Amino acid sequence: MLMYRRNRYLDELGIPRSLYCGNFVREKKFYRLLQRYRYGFDYRDIFNMDASFAEWLYSHMRMYKENSVHDDTMHSVVFDENEYTIEEVVDWIIEKTGAFLKYSYYMDAHFDYKTNHPIIGKLIGKFNPSVREYLEEYDWSEGNEYQIEEDYIKAGRLFLEIMGYCWM
Repeated sequence: MLMYRRNRYLDELGIPRSLYCGNFVREKKFYRLLQRYRYGFDYRDIFNMDASFAEWLYSHMRMYKENSVHDDTMHSVVFDENEYTIEEVVDWIIEKTGAFLKYSYYMDAHFDYKTNHPIIGKLIGKFNPSVREYLEEYDWSEGNEYQIEEDYIKAGRLFLEIMGYCWM
């Protein structure tokens, strides 16, 4: 039986569970268990640090937004010479990290199932609707890949600005 880590918010984003959080790694199970015992996490969490942080940031900001009991419009931060309320920042972080994750996983799925293994990709696409969705063509191009990555970096910096205000 395969045990995948589950994340409600990434599921809602449409990312196949078999791809996120390093779930694609299946070897060295005993070694991973020892690492989890020793460090509290295993090498899958550092395999792809930008995606791991984006998963964490997206999920935690979504949970914060759903469960916050504070008025997030009361406080504001100045960032890039503009003033934003905490609520605006949280919404922006969720939007931009979500776009980064979708783009990142789309590129991985597209490379694996269209470029490297097109026949397997067609078979998986027929039986797995979430992978089929990622194999459909998007409007994204290399031209706006830069903007998606820049917005994700800015979202990380914004998180550092507001983290003192975000508590439940």
